[in-house]
Amino acid sequence: MKQPVLKQQQQHGLWRCLQFAARGLLMAGLLAGMPMLAMAQPQGQSGQNAEQVGPVNQEQALERVRANFPGTVISINEVRQNGRLRYRVRLDNEGNIYTVFVDQATGELSRE
Repeated sequence: MKQPVLKQQQQHGLWRCLQFAARGLLMAGLLAGMPMLAMAQPQGQSGQNAEQVGPVNQEQALERVRANFPGTVISINEVRQNGRLRYRVRLDNEGNIYTVFVDQATGELSRE
């Protein structure tokens, strides 16, 4: 027996409403879990990577930066900042230029 058109439209509308609600719950669950993902990453205050590997040379500094940050390396320079020797690495990520520092003594990465 064929259902009336109005009944079919109501069922279709109910199904769409359920799909929308399910997507909303899924997104809410994902967003609620994002702070946990941030906590799982080894980062300290102000986006600094807390992992220290010991003294690094220029080549090792480049390897660490390339492994942790997107983009193409534009330049690398040795600088003294706050009494510490660091490598200043400039990167280009799709036209966005940014700088990452690598502490020579510890290998610590920071983006300032």
